[in-house]
Amino acid sequence: MIEQKTWSSVWVPDHLRGLPPFAIDAFLSPWTMLAAFAELAPNMTFGVAVTDGIRLHPAILAQNAVSLDHQSGGKFILGIGAGEKMNLSAYGFSTKRAVSRMRECIEVMKLLWKETGPVDHKGRFYRLERAVLEPKPLNHSNVPVWIAGNGPRTRKLTAEFADGWFPFPALPNLYKEGIADIHRHMKHIGRNPSTLTGGFWGRVFINDDPAKISQYLSGLRGQLALEPRLLRELGHWHDSYDQIYQEQGLVPERLSLLTYDADDIARIDISKLMPLVADIPEKDLKSIALAGTAEEVTKKLEAFIKAGVNHFCLEVINGVSRRNAPFTYWDASRILAEDIITALKY
Repeated sequence: MIEQKTWSSVWVPDHLRGLPPFAIDAFLSPWTMLAAFAELAPNMTFGVAVTDGIRLHPAILAQNAVSLDHQSGGKFILGIGAGEKMNLSAYGFSTKRAVSRMRECIEVMKLLWKETGPVDHKGRFYRLERAVLEPKPLNHSNVPVWIAGNGPRTRKLTAEFADGWFPFPALPNLYKEGIADIHRHMKHIGRNPSTLTGGFWGRVFINDDPAKISQYLSGLRGQLALEPRLLRELGHWHDSYDQIYQEQGLVPERLSLLTYDADDIARIDISKLMPLVADIPEKDLKSIALAGTAEEVTKKLEAFIKAGVNHFCLEVINGVSRRNAPFTYWDASRILAEDIITALKY
Protein backbone atom coordinates (compact mmCIF):
# COMPACT_ATOMS: atom_id res chain seq x y z
CA MET A 1 0.00 0.00 0.00
CA ILE A 2 1.04 3.62 -0.39
CA GLU A 3 3.00 5.64 2.14
CA GLN A 4 0.12 7.26 3.99
CA LYS A 5 2.34 9.72 5.87
CA THR A 6 3.20 11.47 2.60
CA TRP A 7 0.12 11.12 0.41
CA SER A 8 -3.33 12.45 1.21
CA SER A 9 -5.30 10.81 -1.61
CA VAL A 10 -5.51 7.78 -3.89
CA TRP A 11 -6.90 8.05 -7.42
CA VAL A 12 -7.94 5.32 -9.84
CA PRO A 13 -8.73 5.77 -13.57
CA ASP A 14 -12.03 4.75 -15.14
CA HIS A 15 -10.88 3.30 -18.44
CA LEU A 16 -11.75 0.43 -20.73
CA ARG A 17 -8.81 1.12 -23.04
CA GLY A 18 -5.55 2.97 -22.65
CA LEU A 19 -4.69 6.40 -23.99
CA PRO A 20 -3.43 6.02 -27.56
CA PRO A 21 -0.99 5.50 -29.08
CA PHE A 22 1.28 3.74 -26.56
CA ALA A 23 -0.67 2.76 -23.43
CA ILE A 24 -1.80 -0.74 -22.40
CA ASP A 25 -5.44 -1.84 -22.39
CA ALA A 26 -5.69 -3.41 -18.93
CA PHE A 27 -7.95 -1.80 -16.32
CA LEU A 28 -10.03 -2.87 -13.34
CA SER A 29 -13.23 -1.13 -12.25
CA PRO A 30 -12.50 1.93 -10.08
CA TRP A 31 -15.73 1.48 -8.16
CA THR A 32 -14.79 -1.90 -6.69
CA MET A 33 -11.12 -1.00 -6.26
CA LEU A 34 -11.81 2.21 -4.35
CA ALA A 35 -14.30 0.44 -2.08
CA ALA A 36 -11.52 -1.97 -1.08
CA PHE A 37 -8.99 0.85 -0.68
CA ALA A 38 -11.37 2.73 1.62
CA GLU A 39 -11.29 -0.25 4.00
CA LEU A 40 -7.49 -0.57 3.83
CA ALA A 41 -6.68 3.12 4.33
CA PRO A 42 -9.56 4.78 6.20
CA ASN A 43 -7.73 8.09 6.67
CA MET A 44 -7.16 8.73 2.96
CA THR A 45 -9.22 10.63 0.41
CA PHE A 46 -10.20 8.66 -2.70
CA GLY A 47 -11.04 9.75 -6.21
CA VAL A 48 -11.76 8.51 -9.71
CA ALA A 49 -9.54 10.17 -12.33
CA VAL A 50 -11.68 10.40 -14.29
CA THR A 51 -15.01 8.93 -15.32
CA ASP A 52 -17.42 10.31 -17.93
CA GLY A 53 -21.13 10.99 -18.10
CA ILE A 54 -21.74 8.77 -21.11
CA ARG A 55 -21.07 5.12 -20.25
CA LEU A 56 -23.21 5.21 -17.08
CA HIS A 57 -26.59 6.83 -16.57
CA PRO A 58 -26.18 9.80 -14.19
CA ALA A 59 -28.44 8.10 -11.61
CA ILE A 60 -26.11 5.07 -11.55
CA LEU A 61 -23.05 7.29 -11.46
CA ALA A 62 -24.60 9.32 -8.62
CA GLN A 63 -25.32 6.10 -6.69
CA ASN A 64 -21.75 4.83 -7.19
CA ALA A 65 -20.42 8.15 -5.91
CA VAL A 66 -22.71 8.17 -2.85
CA SER A 67 -21.72 4.58 -2.05
CA LEU A 68 -18.02 5.48 -2.02
CA ASP A 69 -18.82 8.68 -0.15
CA HIS A 70 -20.32 6.60 2.66
CA GLN A 71 -17.66 3.87 2.53
CA SER A 72 -14.87 6.45 2.81
CA GLY A 73 -16.53 8.52 5.52
CA GLY A 74 -17.19 11.47 3.22
CA LYS A 75 -13.74 11.46 1.61
CA PHE A 76 -14.56 10.60 -2.01
CA ILE A 77 -14.07 12.92 -5.00
CA LEU A 78 -15.83 12.32 -8.32
CA GLY A 79 -13.50 13.30 -11.15
CA ILE A 80 -15.43 13.59 -14.41
CA GLY A 81 -14.68 14.57 -17.99
CA ALA A 82 -16.50 14.80 -21.29
CA GLY A 83 -15.21 11.38 -22.33
CA GLU A 84 -12.45 10.02 -24.56
CA LYS A 85 -13.06 8.31 -27.85
CA MET A 86 -10.99 5.21 -27.03
CA ASN A 87 -13.37 4.54 -24.11
CA LEU A 88 -16.49 5.20 -26.15
CA SER A 89 -16.57 4.42 -29.87
CA ALA A 90 -15.44 0.78 -29.64
CA TYR A 91 -18.36 0.12 -27.28
CA GLY A 92 -21.07 1.84 -29.28
CA PHE A 93 -21.11 5.17 -27.42
CA SER A 94 -21.23 8.42 -29.35
CA THR A 95 -18.74 11.24 -28.71
CA LYS A 96 -21.10 13.87 -30.13
CA ARG A 97 -22.20 16.74 -27.87
CA ALA A 98 -20.00 15.33 -25.12
CA VAL A 99 -19.62 18.55 -23.12
CA SER A 100 -23.37 19.22 -23.23
CA ARG A 101 -24.00 15.67 -22.06
CA MET A 102 -21.51 16.09 -19.21
CA ARG A 103 -23.25 19.28 -18.12
CA GLU A 104 -26.63 17.58 -17.93
CA CYS A 105 -25.14 14.53 -16.23
CA ILE A 106 -23.73 16.73 -13.44
CA GLU A 107 -27.02 18.62 -13.16
CA VAL A 108 -28.96 15.36 -12.76
CA MET A 109 -26.53 13.97 -10.19
CA LYS A 110 -26.64 17.12 -8.08
CA LEU A 111 -30.45 17.11 -8.29
CA LEU A 112 -30.62 13.52 -7.06
CA TRP A 113 -28.12 14.16 -4.28
CA LYS A 114 -30.01 17.21 -3.04
CA GLU A 115 -33.75 16.51 -3.37
CA THR A 116 -35.37 14.40 -0.66
CA GLY A 117 -38.55 13.65 -2.60
CA PRO A 118 -39.21 12.17 -6.05
CA VAL A 119 -37.36 14.00 -8.83
CA ASP A 120 -38.64 14.91 -12.30
CA HIS A 121 -36.25 15.99 -15.03
CA LYS A 122 -36.84 16.36 -18.74
CA GLY A 123 -33.61 17.25 -20.46
CA ARG A 124 -31.89 16.91 -23.79
CA PHE A 125 -30.25 13.59 -22.94
CA TYR A 126 -31.89 12.26 -19.76
CA ARG A 127 -35.41 11.94 -18.42
CA LEU A 128 -36.47 11.27 -14.82
CA GLU A 129 -40.01 10.68 -13.60
CA ARG A 130 -40.49 10.54 -9.84
CA ALA A 131 -36.95 9.23 -9.43
CA VAL A 132 -35.36 8.87 -5.99
CA LEU A 133 -31.83 8.31 -4.73
CA GLU A 134 -31.16 7.35 -1.13
CA PRO A 135 -29.11 7.66 1.00
CA LYS A 136 -27.86 11.17 0.47
CA PRO A 137 -24.17 12.17 0.53
CA LEU A 138 -22.70 12.66 3.98
CA ASN A 139 -21.51 16.21 3.36
CA HIS A 140 -24.26 18.76 2.73
CA SER A 141 -26.08 16.78 0.04
CA ASN A 142 -23.10 16.92 -2.29
CA VAL A 143 -20.23 14.72 -3.44
CA PRO A 144 -17.27 16.90 -4.52
CA VAL A 145 -17.05 17.03 -8.31
CA TRP A 146 -13.77 17.82 -10.05
CA ILE A 147 -13.99 18.46 -13.79
CA ALA A 148 -11.22 17.43 -16.18
CA GLY A 149 -10.49 19.18 -19.45
CA ASN A 150 -9.06 22.47 -20.65
CA GLY A 151 -11.38 23.63 -23.42
CA PRO A 152 -13.21 26.96 -23.06
CA ARG A 153 -16.62 25.29 -22.57
CA THR A 154 -15.21 22.86 -20.02
CA ARG A 155 -13.58 25.65 -18.05
CA LYS A 156 -16.87 27.56 -17.98
CA LEU A 157 -18.65 24.41 -16.81
CA THR A 158 -16.04 24.03 -14.06
CA ALA A 159 -16.72 27.56 -12.91
CA GLU A 160 -20.46 26.88 -12.71
CA PHE A 161 -20.60 23.44 -11.11
CA ALA A 162 -17.27 22.09 -9.89
CA ASP A 163 -15.45 21.89 -6.58
CA GLY A 164 -12.14 21.29 -8.33
CA TRP A 165 -10.42 21.52 -11.70
CA PHE A 166 -8.49 18.46 -12.85
CA PRO A 167 -6.75 18.96 -16.22
CA PHE A 168 -3.77 17.18 -17.76
CA PRO A 169 -1.61 20.27 -18.41
CA ALA A 170 1.69 20.15 -20.26
CA LEU A 171 2.99 23.60 -19.31
CA PRO A 172 2.60 25.75 -16.18
CA ASN A 173 1.64 28.82 -18.20
CA LEU A 174 -1.26 26.93 -19.81
CA TYR A 175 -2.46 25.88 -16.36
CA LYS A 176 -2.17 29.44 -15.05
CA GLU A 177 -4.16 30.81 -18.00
CA GLY A 178 -6.82 28.12 -17.61
CA ILE A 179 -7.43 28.54 -13.90
CA ALA A 180 -7.46 32.34 -14.26
CA ASP A 181 -10.20 31.96 -16.86
CA ILE A 182 -12.18 29.73 -14.49
CA HIS A 183 -11.79 32.25 -11.66
CA ARG A 184 -13.09 35.03 -13.92
CA HIS A 185 -16.19 32.98 -14.75
CA MET A 186 -16.70 32.18 -11.05
CA LYS A 187 -16.57 35.83 -10.04
CA HIS A 188 -18.99 36.71 -12.85
CA ILE A 189 -21.63 34.31 -11.51
CA GLY A 190 -20.99 35.11 -7.86
CA ARG A 191 -18.91 32.11 -6.84
CA ASN A 192 -15.83 32.52 -4.67
CA PRO A 193 -12.71 31.31 -6.57
CA SER A 194 -11.11 30.26 -3.27
CA THR A 195 -13.66 27.43 -3.03
CA LEU A 196 -12.17 25.74 -6.13
CA THR A 197 -9.34 23.23 -5.70
CA GLY A 198 -6.65 23.47 -8.35
CA GLY A 199 -5.99 19.85 -9.23
CA PHE A 200 -3.36 18.37 -11.53
CA TRP A 201 -2.96 14.94 -13.11
CA GLY A 202 0.36 13.99 -14.66
CA ARG A 203 2.83 11.20 -15.37
CA VAL A 204 6.24 11.19 -13.68
CA PHE A 205 9.46 9.58 -14.92
CA ILE A 206 12.43 9.81 -12.52
CA ASN A 207 15.98 8.90 -13.50
CA ASP A 208 19.47 10.41 -13.26
CA ASP A 209 20.84 8.75 -16.40
CA PRO A 210 20.78 11.30 -19.27
CA ALA A 211 20.57 8.48 -21.83
CA LYS A 212 17.46 7.03 -20.15
CA ILE A 213 15.86 10.46 -19.98
CA SER A 214 16.60 11.04 -23.67
CA GLN A 215 15.11 7.66 -24.54
CA TYR A 216 11.93 8.52 -22.63
CA LEU A 217 11.67 11.96 -24.21
CA SER A 218 12.10 10.56 -27.71
CA GLY A 219 8.95 8.55 -27.15
CA LEU A 220 7.07 11.80 -26.56
CA ARG A 221 7.61 12.88 -30.15
CA GLY A 222 4.89 10.52 -31.37
CA GLN A 223 2.46 11.94 -28.84
CA LEU A 224 3.43 15.50 -29.68
CA ALA A 225 2.70 14.84 -33.36
CA LEU A 226 -0.89 14.20 -32.32
CA GLU A 227 -1.13 17.35 -30.20
CA PRO A 228 -0.86 20.31 -32.59
CA ARG A 229 -1.93 22.69 -29.81
CA LEU A 230 1.32 21.97 -27.99
CA LEU A 231 3.34 22.36 -31.18
CA ARG A 232 1.88 25.86 -31.46
CA GLU A 233 2.55 26.62 -27.80
CA LEU A 234 6.18 25.53 -28.12
CA GLY A 235 6.64 27.69 -31.22
CA HIS A 236 7.17 24.74 -33.57
CA TRP A 237 4.19 25.24 -35.87
CA HIS A 238 4.25 26.24 -39.52
CA ASP A 239 1.24 27.08 -41.68
CA SER A 240 2.21 24.30 -44.09
CA TYR A 241 1.46 21.75 -41.35
CA ASP A 242 -2.28 22.27 -41.78
CA GLN A 243 -2.26 20.58 -45.16
CA ILE A 244 -0.13 17.67 -43.88
CA TYR A 245 -2.66 16.93 -41.13
CA GLN A 246 -5.59 17.35 -43.48
CA GLU A 247 -4.06 14.83 -45.89
CA GLN A 248 -4.27 12.34 -43.02
CA GLY A 249 -7.93 13.19 -42.46
CA LEU A 250 -7.11 15.20 -39.32
CA VAL A 251 -8.24 18.70 -38.34
CA PRO A 252 -5.45 20.17 -36.17
CA GLU A 253 -7.73 22.49 -34.20
CA ARG A 254 -9.99 19.59 -33.21
CA LEU A 255 -7.38 16.90 -32.64
CA SER A 256 -7.59 15.67 -29.03
CA LEU A 257 -8.15 12.55 -26.94
CA LEU A 258 -11.86 13.07 -27.48
CA THR A 259 -11.54 12.83 -31.25
CA TYR A 260 -9.24 9.87 -31.90
CA ASP A 261 -8.69 6.35 -30.59
CA ALA A 262 -6.33 3.43 -31.25
CA ASP A 263 -8.17 2.48 -34.44
CA ASP A 264 -7.81 6.00 -35.78
CA ILE A 265 -4.10 5.90 -34.99
CA ALA A 266 -3.78 2.67 -36.97
CA ARG A 267 -5.27 4.39 -40.02
CA ILE A 268 -2.88 7.33 -39.81
CA ASP A 269 0.43 7.22 -41.64
CA ILE A 270 2.39 8.45 -38.63
CA SER A 271 5.55 8.57 -40.77
CA LYS A 272 4.05 11.63 -42.48
CA LEU A 273 3.70 13.44 -39.15
CA MET A 274 6.96 12.46 -37.46
CA PRO A 275 9.13 14.81 -39.58
CA LEU A 276 7.14 17.69 -38.06
CA VAL A 277 8.50 16.87 -34.61
CA ALA A 278 11.86 15.29 -35.48
CA ASP A 279 13.89 18.49 -35.01
CA ILE A 280 12.25 19.72 -31.80
CA PRO A 281 15.08 20.26 -29.27
CA GLU A 282 15.19 17.93 -26.29
CA LYS A 283 14.91 20.89 -23.93
CA ASP A 284 11.48 21.68 -25.39
CA LEU A 285 10.38 18.06 -25.02
CA LYS A 286 11.57 18.16 -21.43
CA SER A 287 9.53 21.29 -20.78
CA ILE A 288 6.27 19.40 -21.38
CA ALA A 289 7.18 16.33 -19.30
CA LEU A 290 7.58 15.60 -15.59
CA ALA A 291 10.80 13.77 -16.36
CA GLY A 292 14.34 14.00 -15.06
CA THR A 293 16.25 13.79 -11.80
CA ALA A 294 14.50 14.22 -8.45
CA GLU A 295 15.70 17.83 -8.35
CA GLU A 296 14.40 18.55 -11.86
CA VAL A 297 10.99 17.01 -11.17
CA THR A 298 10.75 19.00 -7.93
CA LYS A 299 11.36 22.25 -9.81
CA LYS A 300 8.73 21.35 -12.41
CA LEU A 301 6.13 20.65 -9.73
CA GLU A 302 7.04 23.91 -7.96
CA ALA A 303 6.35 25.76 -11.21
CA PHE A 304 2.84 24.26 -11.31
CA ILE A 305 2.26 25.23 -7.67
CA LYS A 306 3.09 28.83 -8.60
CA ALA A 307 0.63 28.49 -11.50
CA GLY A 308 -2.19 27.58 -9.10
CA VAL A 309 -2.01 23.84 -8.40
CA ASN A 310 -2.69 22.75 -4.82
CA HIS A 311 -3.53 19.06 -5.29
CA PHE A 312 -1.33 16.70 -7.34
CA CYS A 313 -2.34 13.30 -8.68
CA LEU A 314 0.85 11.71 -10.03
CA GLU A 315 1.28 8.47 -11.98
CA VAL A 316 4.77 6.98 -11.80
CA ILE A 317 5.64 5.37 -15.12
CA ASN A 318 9.08 3.93 -14.36
CA GLY A 319 9.02 0.23 -15.19
CA VAL A 320 8.56 -2.39 -12.47
CA SER A 321 11.22 -4.74 -13.87
CA ARG A 322 14.60 -5.00 -12.11
CA ARG A 323 16.11 -4.03 -15.46
CA ASN A 324 15.10 -0.48 -14.54
CA ALA A 325 17.13 -0.51 -11.30
CA PRO A 326 18.07 1.68 -9.53
CA PHE A 327 15.00 3.54 -10.83
CA THR A 328 12.25 0.94 -10.87
CA TYR A 329 8.63 1.92 -10.25
CA TRP A 330 9.15 1.19 -6.56
CA ASP A 331 12.36 3.23 -6.37
CA ALA A 332 10.78 6.19 -8.17
CA SER A 333 7.68 6.01 -5.96
CA ARG A 334 9.86 6.11 -2.85
CA ILE A 335 11.87 9.07 -4.19
CA LEU A 336 8.67 10.88 -5.08
CA ALA A 337 7.21 10.30 -1.61
CA GLU A 338 10.28 10.83 0.53
CA ASP A 339 12.33 13.40 -1.37
CA ILE A 340 10.12 15.32 -3.80
CA ILE A 341 6.68 15.74 -2.24
CA THR A 342 8.11 16.51 1.20
CA ALA A 343 10.28 19.25 -0.35
CA LEU A 344 7.37 21.07 -1.99
CA LYS A 345 6.02 24.19 -0.33
CA TYR A 346 2.39 25.14 -0.87
